Amino acid sequence: MSTMSQPIQTVEDLVPFSDPGTTVDSESSASLSRLRAPLRMLTGLLLTPVLLLLAMLGFLVVLADFAWFRLRDIRDGHPLPKGLWEF
Repeated sequence: MSTMSQPIQTVEDLVPFSDPGTTVDSESSASLSRLRAPLRMLTGLLLTPVLLLLAMLGFLVVLADFAWFRLRDIRDGHPLPKGLWEF
């Protein structure tokens, strides 16, 4: 068959008309996406030091707890041999 016998598609068939409501939604989502990046950066700048401080504080608490009981064992004399999973 030749291509001349096939019907020609119109522009409306290829690209459907867009709904005016979707363009308003896309404009509001575009403004929200422009606002989202600075808000995420600000949140990261505020939460990162807090999370870092909490992690350091947790590490110091665990270290102090370990040192306290280890020093107590040393002060009480030669510690008894312990199992593999105990310090």
